[in-house]
Amino acid sequence: MLSPVLGGLAAFILFKWIKTSILVYNEEADQKLREIKTRRAELRQEHKSRFSRLNEIQQISYTNAMARDAALVAEEDFDPDQLESEYYRDLYNLNKDMDDVKAHRALESWVPVLAAIGAIIISAMVMFKGLKHTGLDFSVLQNLLVMGMVGAVVWMAVFIFARSLKKKSLAKSTFLLFSWMQVFTASAFAFSHGSNDIANAIGPFAAVIDVLKTGQVNDEAAVPVAVMIAMGVALISGLWFIGRFVIQTVGSGLTQMHPSSGFAAELAAAAVVMGSSILGLPVSSTHILIGAVLGVGIVNKAANWNLMKPIALAWVITLPAAAVIAAITVSVLRVVF
Repeated sequence: MLSPVLGGLAAFILFKWIKTSILVYNEEADQKLREIKTRRAELRQEHKSRFSRLNEIQQISYTNAMARDAALVAEEDFDPDQLESEYYRDLYNLNKDMDDVKAHRALESWVPVLAAIGAIIISAMVMFKGLKHTGLDFSVLQNLLVMGMVGAVVWMAVFIFARSLKKKSLAKSTFLLFSWMQVFTASAFAFSHGSNDIANAIGPFAAVIDVLKTGQVNDEAAVPVAVMIAMGVALISGLWFIGRFVIQTVGSGLTQMHPSSGFAAELAAAAVVMGSSILGLPVSSTHILIGAVLGVGIVNKAANWNLMKPIALAWVITLPAAAVIAAITVSVLRVVF
């Protein structure tokens, strides 16, 4: 039962920071931008009304002044004191207010840092749980250097990507950034799921195969390649035919998810599973992810506790039920054989 608590705590801390540092800032900046755009539209209507009240000579003079202002504004470094028309002076002040908002500052400052942290966690998973089983034996310093370089490269790439989104709306930029980042955190969680839950399932099966093969109980048992392939096929088949119901429950039933909240939940869950795997603790990645999603829901004050009740009840029942079924099965097999 510690698994969902750890996942929920990690996701709560991470998403709380994301919401405070990025999402809330973006909402406030977006509100300011909308107000400035409204003032700009009002300025345009007010200018048309004033212009219509001028006589013909005044209109020609004012039009010439605006033409000179338009040419002046087109220059890179122009002096706003040289603007002749009241319309362009007011428009310059509105544009200056819009620049002062710095709408994309949170995206450019914090999202690359988040991406770098996620990249370091994912690379750590690959280094400590993947490559070490392929014969590549790196020292601790080499592992840290590789993780640091991966984090630096990802930080630079996401920073450039965030800068390229300046001309897009703030909401769309936020959605795009976290959507791409969530692809990698989802992959990382899938990797962590394989390193923990699937390993827990394969372990006893491989031990049985080893006993049947050697006729004795050994301290360690090698996992045949055929068994790994069979378990991989079983995992994909279960995900394809039945997993969609669990995906729907976790993805939208427990709380409303956004790419930023999904990123936080998946990264927190992957980090907890990874840490548990390194320590050799047999935790459940599914329980951790559900806890992480609930942690996000608590931050948003939108957790579906009514749905969580049957899930928690199933967790409580699963352990003793599995133990009873296993005990009965072993007893029957002993009698039969």
